[in-house]
Amino acid sequence: MKIWKVLSPGVLAEEEKPESIQSPTQAKVKVTKLLLSSAELRVFDGSAGAAYPVIPGRFAVGVVSEAGEDCVGVEKNTRVYIRDVAPCGRCEQCVAGHAENCVHICVAGVDRDGALRDFVVAEESALSPLPPSVSDDKALFIGIVSMCEAVVDGLDAAKGTHIAVFGADEIGNLLSQLLIYRQAVPILIDPDEDKLKLAAQCGIYYTVKADETLHERISQITGGRMAAGSVYTSYCPVPPETAFETTAAGGTVVYTGLGFPSVSVPMKIAQDKRLTLTTISNDYSNNAAAINLLVNNAVDPTPLIAAHRPVAEAAGAFQDGCAALKESGRAPCGVIEML
Repeated sequence: MKIWKVLSPGVLAEEEKPESIQSPTQAKVKVTKLLLSSAELRVFDGSAGAAYPVIPGRFAVGVVSEAGEDCVGVEKNTRVYIRDVAPCGRCEQCVAGHAENCVHICVAGVDRDGALRDFVVAEESALSPLPPSVSDDKALFIGIVSMCEAVVDGLDAAKGTHIAVFGADEIGNLLSQLLIYRQAVPILIDPDEDKLKLAAQCGIYYTVKADETLHERISQITGGRMAAGSVYTSYCPVPPETAFETTAAGGTVVYTGLGFPSVSVPMKIAQDKRLTLTTISNDYSNNAAAINLLVNNAVDPTPLIAAHRPVAEAAGAFQDGCAALKESGRAPCGVIEML
């Protein structure tokens, strides 16, 4: 069985490795598709802080080829989403039985091996069965939608509330779609006009280019009140303190993303406005809710997929994505077909 491993930054090697069930509560999954997002690219180029060597691939779907005798929720031929994050099992919260509050979440493809391989053996609890109405392409975004759901919960935005979302990549786009579904009013902000056009095609009404007119546009949209809350997504090219400036006094600012670069933010304006600041990076507890949102067509991630590539072209796909990342700091999502 083949695996693809990042040996060191920029070096992807193909190897053979056996995969077999070790306990009756595990299942063996044939990986069918893997999302090639900026998270995987930053593992490949060395900027994600991964421990090498590592098998990349955070977001993946597959089909159960073998299920342990104690598995009750999955059986052979069950389509599943392979959960991208897991509690560490060692921190104080995990030891106390509160794994949902784990402070050292393990991320697939970064802290532990990911899914760029023929088969994954996992505990049944790490597999989410997929309903027929959720396509494989949509299911690849379950982890991101789950995180966006946690952001919306953290904002606690009332109906009709304006929320400024910084960054029109996959997180900002899907978060804006979800805010619309929750009857809030997102204002998606980005310097990239092509990403804003794509967002408009996804039904996001307020898309604002991040330029010298940004504050004036936010004021016009909100009737002078500014946004009740703001969300700043990681690696957004807009200065992070801009979220403080667009948020009304007493509002909430959320920093979120698939990893976060080291940034320095002047805090005076946040203190003066008495803003509440919080961060959300992973939330595996929302996977079931994310699947339900996809079933109900609350969000549609498929327009975010720029290309499909066969696994035989995996090295080229990583190299092309990293070239785009180096040029503009961003890269579109792609799908690696594992069959």
